[in-house]
Amino acid sequence: MPALQPAPLDPKDKLSKVFFSDDGSTALEVALKLAYEFTRRTRGPKTRPKFLSLEGAYHGDTVGAVSVGHIDLFHQSFAGLLFKTDRVMAPYCYRCPFNRAKPERADARQYRQCHWECTGLVAKKLAAQKRKDHPCAAFVYEPLMQGAAGMIPQPEGWLEQVTDLARAHGALLIADEVMTGFGRTGFWDAAVQAVPSPAQATLFASTRTGLQPDFLCLAKGLTGGYLPMAATLTTERVFDAFLGKYEDFKSFFHGHSFTGNQLGAAAGLASLELLHSAESVKTRARLQKALQTELPSLWSLPHVGDIRQVGLVAGIELVKNWRTRAPYALRERAGIRVCEAMARRGVLTRPVGNVIVLMPPYCTTPKEAARIVAALHEAIEETL
Repeated sequence: MPALQPAPLDPKDKLSKVFFSDDGSTALEVALKLAYEFTRRTRGPKTRPKFLSLEGAYHGDTVGAVSVGHIDLFHQSFAGLLFKTDRVMAPYCYRCPFNRAKPERADARQYRQCHWECTGLVAKKLAAQKRKDHPCAAFVYEPLMQGAAGMIPQPEGWLEQVTDLARAHGALLIADEVMTGFGRTGFWDAAVQAVPSPAQATLFASTRTGLQPDFLCLAKGLTGGYLPMAATLTTERVFDAFLGKYEDFKSFFHGHSFTGNQLGAAAGLASLELLHSAESVKTRARLQKALQTELPSLWSLPHVGDIRQVGLVAGIELVKNWRTRAPYALRERAGIRVCEAMARRGVLTRPVGNVIVLMPPYCTTPKEAARIVAALHEAIEETL
């Protein structure tokens, strides 16, 4: 699928302003605070804005980031500290209650049968917020692939629909690309058939979809994981809401001792130079193609229910029986046991519940990608 062609942006809506910080949680926290105060300043100080995010969301461990997260394992203990936010169902095609299709040996997004009921629920939630005088300050999401929820990929068209709905209700868009950014979502399939040029190698899922968020949150991939560095990109329109005379105290009062660390910035510049190089682009394209070639071999295993790949990240969901989608109980530790068996074969990864996560480093060769998938195949056979 080719990248969408966005309409020309007003200069004030381009991501031209950057707030540097040191980790992904802080990058999200900054976006939330800016969006909240921007909404109050533009809609009136008596406005009581709320946030909307997806079921199963994980956006970090600071209080604001936890408040827009919805994984009880991480968040329930701190419920008394959190502010209330709204949630809507994630587009989990494989286990969607609205998907009437019987299981097939393919990514569930390809054979789903529904009427976009999930986007209808987003519209209802936004309308309910408006009626209760709690306008949505921002919709928070991971574009293309929702990570900690279980590597849930978004079907084609879903993101465009829900962001249009959010915009129609005056909500800002906060794209959490801590996991999806810096090349992780790869290239559209058509672009991988031939060696793409550096110009085709967009580093962000938001750019790949042609959707312009109001906030773009980045972190570990900025330095390749070597040093703490994060960034929250936003627009001049948001920036201007925090300008004023000294005595008005309209500044954004947020900052930490190591925000915008110089060594982190230097590592980030070096990492970006590598990511933009022609050789790096070719290597990432080859790796994506290798995963696309190797992963289908797992369909022969009866305990593989779904294989979902977006670029250079994949989730393989383990089930008791692929024909019924029957899940393993967490106490059975199916994902953990499979990953332990992979480790004995020299491949290190981790599960998210019953989903095995493959996020190989960009230096992985096609031969090594084949070895990773072969180790997973053997580990599933041995364990389950």
